[in-house]
Amino acid sequence: MSYNLNVYLSRRNMPTPSAWRAAIIAAGFPVELDSEFDVETSSGFRPAPVRGQMSGFEYYASPMAAELAQKLRLDASINFMVVFAIGSRPLEIVSALSAASVLASVSGGVLVDPQEGKSFSASEAIAWAQTQIAQGWTRSYGTFRL
Repeated sequence: MSYNLNVYLSRRNMPTPSAWRAAIIAAGFPVELDSEFDVETSSGFRPAPVRGQMSGFEYYASPMAAELAQKLRLDASINFMVVFAIGSRPLEIVSALSAASVLASVSGGVLVDPQEGKSFSASEAIAWAQTQIAQGWTRSYGTFRL
């Protein structure tokens, strides 16, 4: 079973992997995003260890059609999306929540949890992710403890 988190943003606001990694650390997350990848063309597993333990998430980025942004009631400037697919390992949740929330925050984007039907603005995303991690991500998907 997998769980996805989506971030919708303007492509021009997509940070470099190094800046993204630094912002994750600055936000206080125990995650070290791999900073050696192309944010537009890379896809597949992205290493993002949690407190030195192997973790990460599947990363899929693509341009976003204006029609989809309109259907989702997103700002007209949003033209890019990143999907974080989480597998069955609990630490993958921590990696994906950290990376997705910080990406939404630094890019001025929107974080969407499609399984729960919830959206979080750039200003809400990090606090929401921190709460989820602190609570152990109690969902039908599973739970964990750091």
